[in-house]
Amino acid sequence: MMEVLSRPNSFQTQPLWDSLHSPQLPESGLHSKPTMLMTSQLRNPQEKHRGRLDSGKIQAKIRLLRTLLRNRRTTLQELSNHEVFLTKLNWELIKAIQDMEDSSALKVRTMLYRQDILETVMDFLEYSNKKKLQKLKCELKEWEEREEAKTQYLLGGVLEGGSCLLSLPTSPALARQVEQLNAEVEKTYKEVSFLSTYMDHEYAVRSVQIANLVHQLQQIKDSQQDELDDLSEMRRMVLQSLSNQIQKKKKKLLKALVVALLPGKRHLGARTLLRPQKSQQPHQEALLQKTQDSQDMLKCMDKFREFINQFEEEIPILKAEVEQLQVQVQEPREIIFADVLLRRPKCTPDMDVILNIPVEELLPF
Repeated sequence: MMEVLSRPNSFQTQPLWDSLHSPQLPESGLHSKPTMLMTSQLRNPQEKHRGRLDSGKIQAKIRLLRTLLRNRRTTLQELSNHEVFLTKLNWELIKAIQDMEDSSALKVRTMLYRQDILETVMDFLEYSNKKKLQKLKCELKEWEEREEAKTQYLLGGVLEGGSCLLSLPTSPALARQVEQLNAEVEKTYKEVSFLSTYMDHEYAVRSVQIANLVHQLQQIKDSQQDELDDLSEMRRMVLQSLSNQIQKKKKKLLKALVVALLPGKRHLGARTLLRPQKSQQPHQEALLQKTQDSQDMLKCMDKFREFINQFEEEIPILKAEVEQLQVQVQEPREIIFADVLLRRPKCTPDMDVILNIPVEELLPF
């Protein structure tokens, strides 16, 4: 169909119209030519109009067919693209399903292997437990037999006179154990009674004393902090006054130096030294400013050095105070129950041991 439409002379509308609507005349009928010519001349405008209409319809049909062909081509291309996409997606799904099946199979194999191992372990444990149970049953049976024999023996001794009770080898050991347990119980009872008495009477007093000591310690810390603040304020004021005096002296020296450097200005009095000179040169003013800046910088450096030295001197003292406070700080439980806990410092190997042994004094007589 495309070949037929692409041909240039496939649709010849005017010759086809002429062949359909104008009958072929035989060459032998020469006498009818004028009549046919007249008729053809009369019909010629209408035929031309009809031919134009038919040619327009045919062109419209051709354009419609071309549009349909173009749409079908586009549809076929889209279908082919969609087919490629679906094929690719199907391959990906197949691959994902295969991977999932492989992973599931691997997991199942691993679980089966673990299950086999667990079954083996369970069988082994069951076998060992059965063996232990049988052994314990045998031991229990033997112990019951021995106890029954001992009971019969004791009953026989009681019936004979009861003298065989003291001849048992385990009775002294049991008596000693009973005595030890009674002693431990009595000791524990004494400790409990002492603690209950302590909690009833001395605990409240000791807790109040500890609270008072903590309050006093806080007051001492606050007073020390106030004293330190006052001392720092006094130090700041003294340093400020000293720095002001030094600054004034330096200004006087600088002014004297500038006056000495200026030609012809040595005869001015003190009043001219205190106010800036209007006749100074720019380089002299810059020199004066640079000198003053350098002096200020040196002063700041000296002050910072003093502060650093002072802080370095205070650091060991503060560290010693902190260590001392850390040593002095104790837990409230140790302070309250100091008589009960009896915490003593540990004796290290390098510590000197002092033996406080009382010496017998000789009587004068």
